Amino acid sequence: MKALVAARSEPHRVVDEDGNAEPYRPQLSIDDRVALAAARDVAEEVTAVGIGGETAQRCVRAALERSADEGLHVAYDPIEEAAGDKYATVLARVAARESPDVVVVGQSSSFAGSEIATLVGERLDWPVATRVTRLGTPNIDADVTVDQGELAVQRKLAIGRQEAVVVQSPTVLGIDAGYTDPDRAPLSTIVAGQQAEIETVPLEDVAPRESRFSMSVGPVTIEDVTPNERWGRGRPPRTGTVEERIYRMLGRGSDGGSSVGEQIDTSPEDAAARVVTYLEEHQLL
Repeated sequence: MKALVAARSEPHRVVDEDGNAEPYRPQLSIDDRVALAAARDVAEEVTAVGIGGETAQRCVRAALERSADEGLHVAYDPIEEAAGDKYATVLARVAARESPDVVVVGQSSSFAGSEIATLVGERLDWPVATRVTRLGTPNIDADVTVDQGELAVQRKLAIGRQEAVVVQSPTVLGIDAGYTDPDRAPLSTIVAGQQAEIETVPLEDVAPRESRFSMSVGPVTIEDVTPNERWGRGRPPRTGTVEERIYRMLGRGSDGGSSVGEQIDTSPEDAAARVVTYLEEHQLL
């Protein structure tokens, strides 16, 4: 079985024996370390995937040092953290490219967490199991029969309640943080991971319609743009002081430069009614 594991970052802070704390540094998410351990339980070949800049590449390297067999870095220069749906889109494209039997994602990562597994499954049209606490033979009283190409999954329903289900591969799994406590890798694995090569693929090769800007924006569409007519065809005033120009651009002044507004000396209810009437008369509401 072949598994694809997300390698995302989250801020870590190290406190030494004297109580001195180092500044926060982005490192491989603890939840994705748990997901990597889960993938190792069922897959003979595990590929760690990082999406982003240098931080994502370091997370892939950390996954290699923790027993991942291969590393793949989808590279672009991020403006800020990727929107969850955009991250899921790129991860799904990588899965379609690599054809794994299972995509494994840490369920509760601080970055693009619980929704990622579901979104990846939707984009690939694969079955999804979330809040997974065990893979393989369940340790609860459940009668499951696993056929060829299927995987037994135990998942959390609520506090004190779990169920065992069978999913058909390929599938997407969201691993619960309580799946295991990831151990440190042996020195030989760490050295091998430090020496392993990481395949780097530009974002545009994986998702041609995405860019460093769209990755941060998320699902936004612009249907209509209405210009601010108070600005006069987009050209700001050229005369007067800076304050007068700003007030005129905001529609608070006049050509004479006055910036004094009308003071309404009445009850709050009457003042609100007069403001609404003014906005309606000028088609601003």
